Amino acid sequence: MHSLALFGLLCGGLIAVTWAAVTTQPPPLIRTLSAGGDIGPQFNVEKPKEPEDAEFWHKVGLTQLEKTIKQAQRVKDISYQKKARNIIVFIGDGMGISTISAGRIYKGQYLKHGHGEEETLVFDDFPNTGMAKTYNVDKQVPDSAGTATAIFSGSKTHYGAIGLDATRSKKDAQQGQVQSVMEWAQKEGKRTGIVTTTRITHATPSATYAHIYDRDWECDTEVPSESVGIHVDIARQLVENAPGNRFNVILGGGMSPMGILNVSEVRSTNFEGPTETICTRGDNRNLPAEWLANHANDSVPPALVHNRKDLLNVDVKKVDHLMGLFRNNHITYSIAREEGEPSLLEMTETALGILERGDESNGYVLLVEGGRIDQGHHMNYARAALHELYEFDLAIQAAVNITDPDETLILVTADHSHAVTFNGYALRGADILGSANSHEKEDPMEFETISYANGPGYWDHLANDSKPENSSNFWIQFKQFTEEERTAPTYRHLATVPRKDETHGGEDVAVFAYGPGSSLIRGVFEQNYLAYVMSYAGCLGPAKDFDFSCEDHKDKEHEKPDQVKSSASVLGASLISILAAVPMAFLRGHML
Repeated sequence: MHSLALFGLLCGGLIAVTWAAVTTQPPPLIRTLSAGGDIGPQFNVEKPKEPEDAEFWHKVGLTQLEKTIKQAQRVKDISYQKKARNIIVFIGDGMGISTISAGRIYKGQYLKHGHGEEETLVFDDFPNTGMAKTYNVDKQVPDSAGTATAIFSGSKTHYGAIGLDATRSKKDAQQGQVQSVMEWAQKEGKRTGIVTTTRITHATPSATYAHIYDRDWECDTEVPSESVGIHVDIARQLVENAPGNRFNVILGGGMSPMGILNVSEVRSTNFEGPTETICTRGDNRNLPAEWLANHANDSVPPALVHNRKDLLNVDVKKVDHLMGLFRNNHITYSIAREEGEPSLLEMTETALGILERGDESNGYVLLVEGGRIDQGHHMNYARAALHELYEFDLAIQAAVNITDPDETLILVTADHSHAVTFNGYALRGADILGSANSHEKEDPMEFETISYANGPGYWDHLANDSKPENSSNFWIQFKQFTEEERTAPTYRHLATVPRKDETHGGEDVAVFAYGPGSSLIRGVFEQNYLAYVMSYAGCLGPAKDFDFSCEDHKDKEHEKPDQVKSSASVLGASLISILAAVPMAFLRGHML
């Protein structure tokens, strides 16, 4: 009896153990975890000190930068000190690892390059890769607003927040404001721009210029009464406030939030979902006209275009400010592009032509977003989503071809992933958008290689009354869909949980880097670290003075013995001085 009691105590059980009634206990580790006991040094069961504001994430970003540089120094790698005159950030919205893998095969099969699996995406060949943790401060699975704010300002924040940290307030628009890399760049005299296939007021592009409590407040009509007169809608912020009103390039969709509407717009393919709805202004303001007026005194007149022909006719060597708005809502999925709409490649090439001024400028920072990868997944439109990735890849190739690799840092990443699966045991060369097991003749249920954990595809594939008698399968047989149905842009792949809108995925996303400073991308890191990579490599913002490398780059001098730049002691001292001496007000007002 004594030994049994001792055994029970050692297992954490404070119960009476008798031969008459033996209760089976869970393994000690499981019970310890559930009780919140001693679960190992890798876990922290204490709740974080609130709030995880800009200052908190500033420390996280600088700590990661120091860690990465020290790792490089251990192997005598000084490539991290290379500085980028230009920075291009490519965001494949929703482009998780499964999307990259499936998209690579789709590209090969679309171009008829062998089986497809052996194909490469342009960024596959980038020399440096890492993985970014995407969670928001309040969500395990994030949204584009919080993740884009992390990428461009260096501060993680709430789900739905744009340009504000976790202290945001509906009643105070200034509370928690964080500066973006575009503001840092403009302070250094760099040219700036945004290119997107979504509305220019959508979450990812707006994180480069706006500060607002809720990403949905794109029009004045969307700002709730309690915040009217406090928070200015996103579209107005683009035209009225820096850094948006100083952008050299603004290209994308979103005419409606900007106060202009093409009443004769053609929509040949009827795509569905929440992203197809759009707000309209209630103040009757024509913001593009106001933007033109703001640049009326420029030495070169600004250009406002609304179709592909006019975009391609812009004299990029002369025009300093270009706005292109090509749809009332988002630009149409490229697989069903409407006449007169430019491709992401064409917009990217035009943007780079406007931004590149050689020795006449201090360089530039550009965001290019393949935004409809995400929206295709939300509707389980796998074909549309993968074709968007193909178009995204073409834009990246154009940037690689046009830019100088010794001067330009190119980052390719996603803001978050999606609940899309790449599954089954399809044969080599099988259609990535087709059946996973058509070759398994004895399998009673044929299913797709690409499917979703949730979304509207559930209803499209539900058998309902057509379910065969005595069958446990409540899905329509895949072979019952015609080829015409399966190859349509609006065909939805199977989803196993019904939702009007498929959800994001919470796994880490890949980061691919090329050019000066790209070696700073390594390992696994918090997503906000990307802002510090851009800051350090581009000699702008909060990490500009992290060590002496920006100063030396500017002076074109070699390393000086008294500076001892590469020593860990100086880096550590620099980090401590930055973290300890800079007050929060300064961080928000001048750095973040």
